[in-house]
Amino acid sequence: MSKDIAFSHMVVEVSDLDKSEKFYRDVIGLDLLGHNMVADNRPNALLAMNTRQRLLLVEVPKVPPYPASGGSIHHGWLLTIDQFAQARDRLEAAGYASGIDPRQTFRAVGEYNMDIIDPDGNRFQIQAFGEEATDILPSGAGVVSCGNIADHAVGDVVRNGKGRFFLSRNEDGYLAISAWCTHKNGVTVWQKESWHFYCPFHGAKYDCTGTYFGRMGCAPMRLHPVDIDEAGNISVDTNRFFARSKHDPAHVVPAKPGAKFSTAGLELVKAAVPATTSSEG
Repeated sequence: MSKDIAFSHMVVEVSDLDKSEKFYRDVIGLDLLGHNMVADNRPNALLAMNTRQRLLLVEVPKVPPYPASGGSIHHGWLLTIDQFAQARDRLEAAGYASGIDPRQTFRAVGEYNMDIIDPDGNRFQIQAFGEEATDILPSGAGVVSCGNIADHAVGDVVRNGKGRFFLSRNEDGYLAISAWCTHKNGVTVWQKESWHFYCPFHGAKYDCTGTYFGRMGCAPMRLHPVDIDEAGNISVDTNRFFARSKHDPAHVVPAKPGAKFSTAGLELVKAAVPATTSSEG
């Protein structure tokens, strides 16, 4: 038997049914289906989203306030980019400062957000993701020089901000791991204390090989080719991105002069915009 994980309806307690109904109908854009359609001894209104889901407003004498520490508690709607633009225009026409995003610095590339508060103080997040949220975004740094194999110890993870990648040195050799999160385009950081990469935008975590662990099902972080010349000098080609389904030790470049990157089993993915040919970083 198939499993349907979609929810049926969401119940929101309100202190003034008429006022809240107008807000959700005229400002948010839901469709009113009717009043007192639910077997409840309190006044209620049922509104429809443009999916199968419903929003049930139930009038109560007093709506409990959000806890002081509950700033992250909210409901949310995920829209298409076109729907988001329409919602923004409607909110601004109604006098809401919808363009203000209090957490803009925590948004990934291509993530658009508006926060709005209903008449009883319930916070709603209206969100959309553009194509750039999943595009392959080159840094424009080109081919980046990363020193010599003598400069790195086993366990070193060196961030290259200009090239947007990490050079990771493990027991087998080197990986040049793109810093872009594969969930949405957030820029990951290396958390040395926990020995993993972390994306602060949505909480994705990847081990030291760039392999995701968690419940979001993200693909491994993408790789850039590593080249080591006969003098042991290391370069990373940030123009090329390779996607992978899992970590394979064959893609680790041995820490020895003349070692080359193997593309076997990898997929070369196209960047969203033309990349620069070469650079030092």
